[in-house]
Formats: sequence, structure tokens, C-alpha cells
Amino acid sequence: MKKLLLPFISVLMTAASAAAEDPAIYLRGDVSGGWSVNETFRFNLENGVYTLHVDHIQGEFKIATEDWVTVDYGAASPAEQTISSSTSLTLQREGLNFNCPQPLEDVTFSFTNNPDGNSRMTVTVGGQPPVTGISGTLPVLYINVYTDETKTVLDNEIISKDLDHKNYFSNAEYWLDLNGCQWMEAEGAKSIGSAEAPLPLEIKARGNWTRIGFSKKPFKLKLGSKEKMLGLTKSKHFAILAHADDNYGYLRNFTGFNLGRRIGLPWTPGQQPVEVVINGDYRGLYFLTESIRIEKDRINIAELDDNATDPALASGGYLVELDNYDGDNQIRMAEKVAPGVNPPVVDMLRVTWDTPEEYSDIQKRFVTDQFTAMNNAVGANSDDTWSYLDLDDAVRYYIVEEIISHVEAYHGSTYLFRDRGEGQKWHFSPLWDCGNAFNGPTDGFFYNNTSFGATWIPSMRVNARFNDKLAETWMWFMTNGYDGLTADIETYVDHIAEAAKADRRRWQGQPTPAGGQPVADNSDIQPRKEAVLNHLERKLAFLRSQFGDYTALTAPADEPVRDATPAAPLPDYIESGVEDVSADCADTDAPAEYFDITGRRVTKPAPGSVIIERRGSSVCKVRF
Repeated sequence: MKKLLLPFISVLMTAASAAAEDPAIYLRGDVSGGWSVNETFRFNLENGVYTLHVDHIQGEFKIATEDWVTVDYGAASPAEQTISSSTSLTLQREGLNFNCPQPLEDVTFSFTNNPDGNSRMTVTVGGQPPVTGISGTLPVLYINVYTDETKTVLDNEIISKDLDHKNYFSNAEYWLDLNGCQWMEAEGAKSIGSAEAPLPLEIKARGNWTRIGFSKKPFKLKLGSKEKMLGLTKSKHFAILAHADDNYGYLRNFTGFNLGRRIGLPWTPGQQPVEVVINGDYRGLYFLTESIRIEKDRINIAELDDNATDPALASGGYLVELDNYDGDNQIRMAEKVAPGVNPPVVDMLRVTWDTPEEYSDIQKRFVTDQFTAMNNAVGANSDDTWSYLDLDDAVRYYIVEEIISHVEAYHGSTYLFRDRGEGQKWHFSPLWDCGNAFNGPTDGFFYNNTSFGATWIPSMRVNARFNDKLAETWMWFMTNGYDGLTADIETYVDHIAEAAKADRRRWQGQPTPAGGQPVADNSDIQPRKEAVLNHLERKLAFLRSQFGDYTALTAPADEPVRDATPAAPLPDYIESGVEDVSADCADTDAPAEYFDITGRRVTKPAPGSVIIERRGSSVCKVRF
């Protein structure tokens, strides 16, 4: 059987009337050499998608319900419309019928029944499809998903508006066409694979509300082998984020991530704009994003297996998320609030484990004890907090979330990690999903104006050491790292403006899942950009009055020395994993070599860190 990698023609059609359920749909026309009103072919219906394959078609044909009246996909269209994929392939719509002037072989029809809106019918004819709708200004990621490993029949469940599960589609392939995008080529990006030689892929829907509430869905990608996609870090793991709800010119994540890199958080995901085609259907403007992973070039900490029971390993590395939703792989406790703090919402502290995905009893005990101690310390306004949490990263993370007025911060998509060993702390990082950025006020703090449970941050904001570090870091960052953000936003918007228009053409008027929302309109992107820049300008004016007026400085401020608070000791049921450490390295003239607590070589130990020093045969533990 031929692979269905075929040219297609997209035809927008409006139903004449609605039906309570998906009706039986038929094609009637010349499919065997002579037009006959009695010759009908029923469409296959699966997951809301109608498909029909015929070996031959020519002349007039019509697609409708069995009575040819109830659902008529031609009646509401113009009296005549020509749709072409090439000069030699033309379909004409004449009144109630389609007309195919020339014979076509090996033809597949595919569409969804959308009686309350537009239905996009795809007609495929043997060969490679020219995809309509692409702006031509960005790289294009092509993905084909099949029903089985023979890769002969496309599985259109992947593009159904009602797709809501998170199971992998394993029979898939992809190729990435740089598409002449010069600015990205200058950054080192390259095409990967080709239509003739696609590469293996697994793909699944991801996200929570963004997955079930929009027809344009975000996806997680698992490549068959590691690739450096569009200049991002080499990995198998990426996401293509739809940003279907971002009505700020797709600038929410871009601005947050840009600030995260500028302020020096441990790791912030990279992201590149790309247009996406799935099963020959143009899906619009997406954002290829580095998935959150414990990997050398991402979150560079010791990797910990699921269900590890060795006490020498169970102190790390961990990646967890402060989450919106109750789940099975989660630790929950009542959120503590510092005396005198009255946040608008007090919620549960939900610590969802990301990596590893499954905890042994000792892993669950350790993480529970760690977050219980932090929660108690935060609620007591105790400086013991900074024995568990890295103070500098906590402050830097907060500055980013406050600048962008992100009202969901500290309640959902808020990640923390901890490396293995004695002397380690939890770090706020990486940033992820700034989907409610710019929804907070420009004349107040976001955590006082949120309908989400702003976990911990109101209590941290009354801690003197946090506020002292905040003032220092603010003055340093705003006089050293912030400048250039506006230029980056301007350039970025110029890069994606045409693709944003193409995205709007693709999704305007399209049906949504039950209870869902239409895809945001960013076709006129310049006013959206100006709204972001105006918000930032007003917010910075407010923060200058609260954290310090950096504009009054005559020279850039120095970067603050990192906090040297000793880390809380490991509990007695956890071993450090470090053996044969002697008391002194001063008895040898051998050059020093430094390693972190997990044994990885360190060239420049960070101030306040605990380091293993080796000089010849002598090994000792030192604090920088």
C-alpha cells in the first residue's frame, strides 16, 4: 500500500445545518468511469475525522448526508470556486457540486464534521504535498503520525480538536526544513532530515488547560536520536508549545525566558519560533522549546533513578514542581504563612515530583522532610529557610516573575531542583510557562493581586535577609543585565510577524473543544508588542520606588556576593556518598583539583559552595 505522503488541497466549507451527532456522510459521483446518482461511498468516521479513499475520480461529485440535504458541504459556498495545488490539478465547485475536470487517481478525502463552523476538507492525490498556509518566513517542522509501524495510513487523531490524552503516538516521523531562514542560519541552525529521509519520532499532547481547552494543542517530542534543533542544546527531548492563549504577541514566555537568562538563573530553556505541519495540515506558529530535563546542557545535576533505595544516592538529584493540581505523584501539605502576612489566597503546597518520576520510601521521606522544613521556616519568617533554599536564586527568580507581573508564579509550573550530596540546597529554577504574565498590576506586587495561591512568596517578602539580597540584586541586575531586553523584543516580533498572520488565517473561525476557547489573535502584532513594552515600563517605575532607584547610580552596581549560609545537614538516614575524605590538604605542594560533592570536576568553585579538593593523594573537603 502506498504511503499517504500526498499533495493536498484544503477546502473551507460551511454546513447548512447542525446535527446532534456526527452523521453518516457519503460521496456520490464519478469514481468508476461514469457519473451515477446511485453510486455512493460512505466515509469512515473515527475520532471525529471523516476519511474516504477512492482509486479514481473525475467530473462532478458531491459530499453530503444520505438524504443529500441535511448536511451539505457545498451549499453555503460560492457558486464557483477553484482550488489548485498546481496548474495541472484543479477542483471546481459549481453550485452544490464539485467538479474535477481531469481524472485523478489514488484520492483520499479527509475532514471533520463541524456543523456550527468551518470544516476543512483535505483532498490528497498521489505524490508529495505542497502545504498551503505557511508564511515562508520561519523554519518548518513537518510531522507525520501513522496508525501502525507500516506507516501507510495517517492517524489524524493527533490533529483532532478533541484530543485530550497524554499517550505517545509512537509511529511517527519528522523532518525540519530551515526554509531559507537566514537569521536562524546565522545562529547555527540547520535543516534536519528531509521528506525523502524522515527521522523517527514519538509525540504526545502535553499541558493541562492548554491541552484540553484549545484546538491548537502543545506537544512533547521524543526524537529517535539526539539532535541540535535550531541551535538549541543537543537532546532527544523538546516541546512544541502552541501559546494558543497568549494574546500578548507570543511575548509572555519570550520575555520571561529572556530575563531568566539575563539574570543568571542556573538554567533557562531555549526557544525558537517554527511553523508546524502535521499529517500535511498546516497547524500554525509554534515555539520549539527545550524540555525541562536533567541533562548536562540543561539542569546539570546528578541523575537519580526511579525508586532508588541507596541512602548514599537518595539526597539528589531531584526536580520538582509546585503545582496547581492534585496528583498521585505528589506530596501535599498545608501552606504556612508568616505572621502578619495576609495573601489574597492561601492554598495547599503541592510538590509534584518530575524527576525521578517514581519515589522509593526513602526518596519520598527525604523530599517530604525537606519541604516540611522549608514550609515551617518560611511560615515562621525564619532564616533557617536559607539553609535549605539558595537565597540568591530565590531572589533572582522572584525578580523575573515580578517584572513580568506573573500572577500564577509559585502556584503552578514553578520548578525547584536539588543536587546530590551534603552541602546542597534547593534552587528556584528553571522558569517555565509564563502563561499568566502581564496579568498582574503595574502599580503593585503580583502576589497581592492574584486569584491563585501565591505559595511562599508573600512570606519571603517580609524576611529581612531576602529583602536585603533583593535590593542588592535589583540594583546590580538593572544596571548590568536588563538593558537590551527591549531590542530583543523588537527583533523577535519582526521575525514572527508574518507567521503570526498565517497562524490567524489558519485558526480564525475554527471550532473549539467543548468548553474551550478560540486561539488568540496576534495577527496585528505591533500593538501587542507595544502593550508589553508599556507594561514593562510602568512596572519598572513602580519597582524603582520599592527596591531602589537604579537610575540614580553614577556607575553600574557590583554583583552581590553569593550567600554563604551553610546548608542544612543531611538527616541520619541519608548518607553523603563521599568517602575517604581526610582532614587536611595543606601537606602537599601538588596542584589542586576541585570536584563537587557528586564527583564532577569543577573549574571555578562558586563562593559558599562545598567542594572536594584533591592534591596528589590527599583529599579534603573545603568551603569556598
